[in-house]
Amino acid sequence: MHPPQHGTDMPFGSRSGQTLIFLVMSVVILAFVALWNFDLHKTVFVKSIAQNGGDAAALAAARWQAQTLNLIGDLNIVQAVAWTEGDQASAQEIAEIQARLCYVGPMIGFLAAQQAAKNNGLFANDKYTARVRSHAQNVRNSYTSLGGDGQMLFEEPYAGCWQEYADMIETVADNGIAAGPDNARFYTDYSGSHLLLDPGFYDAVAGENWCWFLHHAYELLLNYDNYFWWPQLPDRLSATRPVNCEYFGLGLRKTEWSGDATVVKWMNEIGMERNLRPVPIEKASLSVTSSWYSYDPDLWGPWSAISPAGEWPFPATGTVKSQYDYMGADAAVRVEATASRLTPRSGASHIVWSAAAKPFGFLGEDQAPMSAGLVLPAFRSVRLIPIDASSAPGAGAFNLYWRDHIEAHLPVYMKQGPSAIPSDQCGYCAQLVTWENALFRQRGISWLREYSDTCQVEGGPGGGAGGTRRGH
Repeated sequence: MHPPQHGTDMPFGSRSGQTLIFLVMSVVILAFVALWNFDLHKTVFVKSIAQNGGDAAALAAARWQAQTLNLIGDLNIVQAVAWTEGDQASAQEIAEIQARLCYVGPMIGFLAAQQAAKNNGLFANDKYTARVRSHAQNVRNSYTSLGGDGQMLFEEPYAGCWQEYADMIETVADNGIAAGPDNARFYTDYSGSHLLLDPGFYDAVAGENWCWFLHHAYELLLNYDNYFWWPQLPDRLSATRPVNCEYFGLGLRKTEWSGDATVVKWMNEIGMERNLRPVPIEKASLSVTSSWYSYDPDLWGPWSAISPAGEWPFPATGTVKSQYDYMGADAAVRVEATASRLTPRSGASHIVWSAAAKPFGFLGEDQAPMSAGLVLPAFRSVRLIPIDASSAPGAGAFNLYWRDHIEAHLPVYMKQGPSAIPSDQCGYCAQLVTWENALFRQRGISWLREYSDTCQVEGGPGGGAGGTRRGH
């Protein structure tokens, strides 16, 4: 008798075929895991390059801001010496040098930021480069254009400034822009606030963040009818006599000053330390009317953005020391990089990194630099700062999609409505089209009537509950 047989008889060829299929499936899965692991590490690697390059670029630009501020402060002291000795001609020449430094110093910082970014592995961004080169042509052709009154669009801070400034911008662009100055203040920017200039509005529409409307624009949500409802966009900036470079500006102004005992004391002490004062500066000799470089109070002041007691406090541990508790000149940059993928998915990972740094220093033992009013050589170091505590606008000055929207698309929308804007190419325009839909707005009103009590935590400017739009 034969022993009993268990199971189903299967030819050897069939069993080997199933094994082969299982083996192939295992190899494919392992291949996908290996490719995914490679893509993950590649993305992390490129992110580290973007972070290192962005941080280095911000620090490089801020370092030149500090050096330029100190040099302008040195020249304020030297000018006081000239007035003490009654040398009016030298004092005027010193003021001319200071006017040039307000442009040359930041532009060198702009160039240094590019080199720092590239030294850390970043490549030139063709779109950034084209935008900077385009602005150079705008400065050369528009800023010098004469109006009906025979005056330039913007009065030059010194003779021949606009052509020299355009040449410097072109020189930086010729080397390729890897780090965009994200807190640039262009003379042609809008001078005031408007809801359509707030990126938080577009974020709220895209995410149906009705709590944002409850806190920021509830009446708008209730009463909006069509695009004729909007108030006019604010005027462009009217910098009749610019003082600061548009890129990494120093936040200074020219003012009259007739001497102050405390400031003169600091001038004598600092002048002695830096070998700038061949004779003692006398307060009586400074009673003449002259132009001095001082801090613009609209740009330099208490650092409310990082104060725990501020309206939108940045989450800081402890308090900020008084000698460091100020906002003013800072450098914010934006860098972009791509990480190609091997896994079967279209496109590549697009990585954006924003970083900011600023000069720090003090006068005496614990006085902030602007305590003197006039610029004095007080800056001793540069440090990275939270991007939300910098002067970079919410959308950034080098978010080119945002720049195109507010510069080219918004004026058309205000005149012709949503049908005239490229909503298929511009994400911000697409949100305006969504906003124009009455059913969309009604959905928000209905939601708030039922659930508005859940909107308990109001976020920072441009953000939803719990923070700002950058995620801090």
